[in-house]
Amino acid sequence: MKVPGSVVGAVGTAGLRSRMTAGFGDGSTVLRAAVSAGLSWWIASALLHSDAASLAPAGAILATQATPFATARKSLQRAAGILFGFLLGVAATASIGTNAVSVLLVVLVGMYAGRAMNLGSQMHQIALTAVLVMGAATTFGYGASRLEDNVVGVLVGTCIGLALPAPGFTRRAGEELARLNREMADLLAEIARGLAEEDWAARTGDWVRRARSLSRELDTVRQAVREAEDAIRWRPRGRLARPRLDRLAEATQCLDHVGHQVRGITRGLYNLTFREGRPPALHWAQHETPLLPLRAEAPAGLDGVLAALAAMLDDLAGVHVREEAPAPEVRTRLAELLGEAETRFLRTALGQSPGYADWRVLCTAGILEDARKMLHELDPAIGPHKAAFG
Repeated sequence: MKVPGSVVGAVGTAGLRSRMTAGFGDGSTVLRAAVSAGLSWWIASALLHSDAASLAPAGAILATQATPFATARKSLQRAAGILFGFLLGVAATASIGTNAVSVLLVVLVGMYAGRAMNLGSQMHQIALTAVLVMGAATTFGYGASRLEDNVVGVLVGTCIGLALPAPGFTRRAGEELARLNREMADLLAEIARGLAEEDWAARTGDWVRRARSLSRELDTVRQAVREAEDAIRWRPRGRLARPRLDRLAEATQCLDHVGHQVRGITRGLYNLTFREGRPPALHWAQHETPLLPLRAEAPAGLDGVLAALAAMLDDLAGVHVREEAPAPEVRTRLAELLGEAETRFLRTALGQSPGYADWRVLCTAGILEDARKMLHELDPAIGPHKAAFG
């Protein structure tokens, strides 16, 4: 069967875009740094006639980030560190001179001051500038040059950041969120299919590991959302992207909670398999036959509940990659899936025990379940943290 050329081209374009998405922020940073460095050199040498013009592009390169807001924030942190370090170096040189003891004290004070001033990645600037000032022949001139390079760098970097087109950080955040939605939907769908098979108990360990891995990947999504928030600041058209970014931030928090709940489901299924031949938290009661319940089966109907939830997550992935708000028909589709999942859930829950309808039974069961989990975590013999007990 011959594949149309348009389809091949579309697939190729989509693949290229997918590979470039993760690194486009780095490419934007390189472009901004190069333009800012060249312009900073010209301003420092031709307009300001600086004796140390090379410090201006150096400051611009070190301060340049992918967004103008992040560039300004880092540059201001550099300026504060350089100013404080300049004063510290001059004071140390004038009072106790330049020697091993004074350098040790200056670095000690400078590093602590950088941490106290919350300079972030620029916390070393105080100590670094102070030591360089102490070793310079003309301390005042060197300190003034370092201040000048930072001022030129922050102004040029911020202006370049505002002038050049902003990277599509919001699009990247949506794509990362959609990817994680699909992966979590795939896991739930696989569990739903697996529960219908005889050997489902042997697969629960892998389900637990995958659920934990997906929870860790939320850090990537959170970072993408933070970068998108920085990217729209100080931009005239940034407010147009705010509604979508607010939706993505809220969806990220929602998926975080869902991830914890998926981990709980997979761990619960794992516990039902009675690893080591005994149920968790009853290891030490192995000879108390009345305390050992019969081997449990997976709740009947749970596969249908998980399948419906997987369908919801898969549909939400398509919502996250669109710029516009979800259309009414999309919300209707999600509401229908939710209704199906809720119906299946109630049938499954009430099928296990009529007492599920009593909230006091649920509260008591939840308290005892948390206590049982703590007993299992602290078991030094076959608990999950044996290495912690030597």
